[in-house]
Amino acid sequence: MIGKCRLVTALILALVCVSMWGCSSWFDEDDHLSVNEKRTNGYLVAILDDSLAIVQNRRGWEIQDDYCGNVESCKGTMNPGIFLVNYRNKQEPLWGDTVEGRISIVEGYYRDSSTLFSTIDDEFGFWRIGEKPRVVRKWNCEAPCECNREKYGRPWVDGNVLLKLGWPRECPYAILDTATGIVNKLDFTGEYAWLDGCDDITYIDGEVVCLRQRGDRLCEIDFEKKDGAIDSLIKSEWMLFDPPEFYGNAVKMKASSFDKNDHAYDFGDRLALIGKNGFVFEDYPETWMKYNSFVDSTGSSISYSSEDLIVTK
Repeated sequence: MIGKCRLVTALILALVCVSMWGCSSWFDEDDHLSVNEKRTNGYLVAILDDSLAIVQNRRGWEIQDDYCGNVESCKGTMNPGIFLVNYRNKQEPLWGDTVEGRISIVEGYYRDSSTLFSTIDDEFGFWRIGEKPRVVRKWNCEAPCECNREKYGRPWVDGNVLLKLGWPRECPYAILDTATGIVNKLDFTGEYAWLDGCDDITYIDGEVVCLRQRGDRLCEIDFEKKDGAIDSLIKSEWMLFDPPEFYGNAVKMKASSFDKNDHAYDFGDRLALIGKNGFVFEDYPETWMKYNSFVDSTGSSISYSSEDLIVTK
């Protein structure tokens, strides 16, 4: 339950939305808009290191009239915030801020202390920790790619961004040229032919790397460079039916097990830090994620509720 909703008149909405993006293109003046007073709890954007992560939250909105009903285009989110938190030792956010407007934080991307976002006006930009969001320019998404659907971000070559797209199937990955705003499909040909079949791809310390599941029950995850696997995680007692994902400087693995004594049975997704040479478990305590909570080897968990995520700019 996100929280009690309040009906906002067009006049109040105009006052709320005085911001760098404005609201004129969002809603008609006669829209019956309901905005959640309470913000969502925090959920993961990216893991930074062995104790720090970026989480985000936002408010939901819904247009309530006879036309909309349950139409998805009549629902959405606004007023996002990002927060730098400690997932080992719960405390007040080390930094946090919110902005008005309808911008969407792109999960998984973290580079140069910045997250990636997109706007309702087909713009993209970066939000650096300690600063306000900075719009770069409009993007031009070339067919067959569609940029306004669900997507995840990864660092890429030459300061560009790799977008992992949920749709259409003809464009699973696309490269955002940050200098021009042009978004083109990443073709698995030529120098990138070896990436075909990878479960996730990113760019670390000057090198393209990928994750690839193997084994009868997909219980092996290979960490690959162009010349082949350089590291592997093999857990024969686990089932890893869902593909692993990069989240900033970590990998999230959706592990499960029939053994009730195995933490994969009910602890959630296993986390592992990464470097250009593979998985980093040394000096990294066992860490899991269950929904929006970080779980340690004892089953103790840390999460950040909407009340915990205070602005500290």
